[in-house]
Amino acid sequence: MSIDNGKERLDVDQKVVALFAFGIVCALLLILIVNISINTASGIRAYVGGEGMWTKAQKESVIHLTNFILTENEEEFEHFKSALRVNLGDRIGREELLKDDYDYQTVFDGFLEGKIHPDDIPHQINLFRRFQWMPQVKKAIEIWTEGDEKIAKLIHFGDSVRVQMQASDISLEQKTEWVSQLEELDQELTELEVRFSSEMGNLARLVNSVLRWSVIFLGLLLIGIGIWLVYRFLNSTKIWMETLKESEERFKQVLSNSKDVLYKMNLDDREYKYVSPAISSMLGYTPEEFLNGGISFIFSKMHPKDRERIQQIVEKYDDIEDNEFLPFVEFRLKDSAGDWKWVSNVRTLVRNAEGKPEAIIGSVRDISTQKKQDKQLKESLKDKEILLQEIHHRVKNNLAIISSLLELQKDNVSHEVEDMLSSSQARIKSIAKVHEKLYESSTLSNIPLDSYIRELSEEIKNAYTSEKKEIEMQTDVVPFEIDLDDAIPIGLILNELINNAFKHAFKERSEGIIKISLKESGSGMELTVENNGDSIAEDFDPEQSESLGMTLIQVLIKRVNGTLSIESGEWTRFIIQFELTH
Repeated sequence: MSIDNGKERLDVDQKVVALFAFGIVCALLLILIVNISINTASGIRAYVGGEGMWTKAQKESVIHLTNFILTENEEEFEHFKSALRVNLGDRIGREELLKDDYDYQTVFDGFLEGKIHPDDIPHQINLFRRFQWMPQVKKAIEIWTEGDEKIAKLIHFGDSVRVQMQASDISLEQKTEWVSQLEELDQELTELEVRFSSEMGNLARLVNSVLRWSVIFLGLLLIGIGIWLVYRFLNSTKIWMETLKESEERFKQVLSNSKDVLYKMNLDDREYKYVSPAISSMLGYTPEEFLNGGISFIFSKMHPKDRERIQQIVEKYDDIEDNEFLPFVEFRLKDSAGDWKWVSNVRTLVRNAEGKPEAIIGSVRDISTQKKQDKQLKESLKDKEILLQEIHHRVKNNLAIISSLLELQKDNVSHEVEDMLSSSQARIKSIAKVHEKLYESSTLSNIPLDSYIRELSEEIKNAYTSEKKEIEMQTDVVPFEIDLDDAIPIGLILNELINNAFKHAFKERSEGIIKISLKESGSGMELTVENNGDSIAEDFDPEQSESLGMTLIQVLIKRVNGTLSIESGEWTRFIIQFELTH
């Protein structure tokens, strides 16, 4: 009989060892699949991000080429060529990857030129080489190739237009025809970009589906092994716990009607000495299941993504210090109906007379509704941020179109009208710059006024700089953020003051300095625009001025609760004190 029992125990032990080995293999496979999933997702993300950069560069090149056709400004043509470096870099990478003996550094440098993050390029290369046989990847490569051919056509079209413009004067009708052709080519590229994104989306969904079901299958195997091991553990432990102390009984009676689950767990044996009846209404289990199952029962019902984190916390119970004890933890548990519920566990460490930790008491509360609401709130906020960012982007583009239309209106008009149109363009660009800073900002609500001032002043300077006139622009601005309602009037005020300095203070001068400073002043800010050009009349009264620019400045200063003071002499200074109310 004893021989049979020993043989049966040996068989059981062999089964346990075999089951452990099988579980380890499943865990390794699970790690491998997760690693492949992460690398593949990184590669797909890199291609999606690269497509965004590719599209952005293509759109910018079309805008610059359109502006070149309309204005014949050589800088716009240079910007057109510069923008396409992203597309050409991606093409180098694609063409090199299609070779059997491709050069890794050539591909890396090409994608780096295409503004792909260096950490994502290896994943992008692996995805291309490993999965180019898949229909989705093969189709995406074909679309990519067709897009590069369209880019080559765009470059040829731009070069052809430039040659014709240099050779002779071009009529407005011809420019309109070119712009129309450019719009058609842009639409064709847009369709290719949409198709490419669609194919990458199909690939992502396919890969996600395959890897997800693989992970689920291996996860279920591991859960099954865990349940069997828990069953073995429960059968080998004591069936009944010792009678609770009289004080603990009174403690249970006081707390038995609480909606939160109250518990006490001894640290020496990791056994629960008390679990309140509220566990039945929260998770559908009886207190006896927790009392008998202990921590193993908790882990068997815990979400796999939380289990490892909580296990690391439990492993420190043997030699825990106060600074290592976490008084608050959150995790997910599966209720008796099979649904996951988020719970919060607020705990206190109890020490014995010698100061050694002996137990943990705490309360568990169902926070599923709160978590769901938090998730919905974050998703809603993210959607609104994306929508607001797109709105600012579109407003900026629309303002750029309006500025281009005003540029067209300058043909065959008097010098006075042309100056009025140029002033309107400058004001429009200052507003567009606000929206540009907003959609580039991570907050979508505040604008960094210091960088906005530097960029706006530099753009105005570039508009006036020539071989015959070189005015130095100096800025000394402190970091400061404002919202949209304050940024637009301040930008317009700055635009008027800088333009007035170029037009009037340096009208007959080829050199000089314009200084712009922004600093704190009391509870507000002080903006100063000064120049060492021709001095303004000492009796100049801005409120009596009939110029549109000065009238606009007076109106806008009131918008920001500001005041204007003017100092003349060797330096002419416009000092604006303003209080922001937003």
